[in-house]
Amino acid sequence: MFAIPGKRAATSHAADRLITELGKVEGQLKNWISQSETNAQLFRKDPISAMRTAGLSIEDDLICELEMIMRDIAKKLK
Repeated sequence: MFAIPGKRAATSHAADRLITELGKVEGQLKNWISQSETNAQLFRKDPISAMRTAGLSIEDDLICELEMIMRDIAKKLK
């Protein structure tokens, strides 16, 4: 498939930013999950809701981006 170079670069930059920001909040998320079994269950059931509930210091647009990626992956796995 042919890709538009500018779009590919923008997508790559967005993915890099998402990975970087998720790396920054990984410790916060692990701590929140370990605080209770309820938190752990929510993360297993709905990781996006869990990340929002955990109050991570990550921009909402990045959470939305992650949510779209996860939806796309789930569709491909069906």
